[in-house]
Amino acid sequence: MVLKRDKRFEKRIAEKRIDFLLDLADQKKYEDYELSRRYIELSIRIAKKYRIRLGKRKLRFCKKCHYPYRGDRMRIRISKGVVRIACVNCGNIRRFRIK
Repeated sequence: MVLKRDKRFEKRIAEKRIDFLLDLADQKKYEDYELSRRYIELSIRIAKKYRIRLGKRKLRFCKKCHYPYRGDRMRIRISKGVVRIACVNCGNIRRFRIK
């Protein structure tokens, strides 16, 4: 007899791992930038596998190059209710409205 997988339990573990990896990436982004990027890539891969939305956690890193945002590697502009975050590494611009 084959045991059935508990998908809710797996999703909870995946959520914890994603949070843990993103926290590690935030801690290491000033020490080892490449390692921080690897942590972010792993968390994205886990989120895709278990179909978990990252939500507000997506704002911590660049969508294109997966490097974490830090003070010297990003540029923030606010105008007319729109926030633009520009990644200096790849040049990608992320825009969103302020409510």
